[in-house]
Amino acid sequence: MKNLKNAKKTYENIEIPEELKKFTKDMIKENKPKNNFKYFYASVASLALFFIVGINISETFATSFSKIPVIGEIVSVISIHGKKIDEDKTITTDKPVISSENKDVDAITNKVNEEIDAIVNEYTKNAEQHIKEYKEAFIATGGTEEEFNAKDIKVDVSYDVKSESKNHLSLVLNANESWANAYNISYFYNIDLNTGKDITLQDILGDDYINIANASIKSQIEERLKTDENAMFFGYGDNEIEGFATIIDDTKFYINENDNPVIYFDKYEIAPGSMGAIEFEIKK
Repeated sequence: MKNLKNAKKTYENIEIPEELKKFTKDMIKENKPKNNFKYFYASVASLALFFIVGINISETFATSFSKIPVIGEIVSVISIHGKKIDEDKTITTDKPVISSENKDVDAITNKVNEEIDAIVNEYTKNAEQHIKEYKEAFIATGGTEEEFNAKDIKVDVSYDVKSESKNHLSLVLNANESWANAYNISYFYNIDLNTGKDITLQDILGDDYINIANASIKSQIEERLKTDENAMFFGYGDNEIEGFATIIDDTKFYINENDNPVIYFDKYEIAPGSMGAIEFEIKK
């Protein structure tokens, strides 16, 4: 994604459609804040900018947009929606674009936006290739075009802001293909808005973070097995598959509203698929 400064120049040279002017006025009237005027109106301007740039650079996706209220005191998030509908699939994207008026944060948000943009583009490109190969195999083994189209395959990319403050932003980008669990992926962003660095478990829990997290996870697993008759984990009971042993440097987590890290395990990672994705809050 272009640098916000360059995008601002583009915005200033583009004539805003009357429909967008009306939308912006209605938004300001409807959401007029009591405080943080500076950040609110900056966000509305950014919304107009990204809408215009978006409709000009996206030929594949029909784009729409919405705004999430100002995050913390530093950044705001705008949702860029896209949808592509073919006979054999529907690809829907809901991509976050982070913006800020703070020049110190500007470089940080640009870096994250560029990474998210690349991930979304690469994922949707690969998804189309996966579906193409699946369709070829389906037809080669006796299936018909009509039968394949009836599967109504969907590809979705969305995100969830887990927590925010003037010092950090924690969000999750989720991507999945309805026909194959192997292609369901979550990307976690825990950003220090003061330094631009990724926040680590060590930053939150201290130098002994591995032992702290491991002890908490194992304790929570045992508690869930005691209190939930449907709970199952690898390595416990009759399940002979090796279970959870320890977190690693790449262990996924987000920061919740209590400022605690929440460890996230993908489906099948430490438990049978029926358990879905599993989370453990590690209290400080």
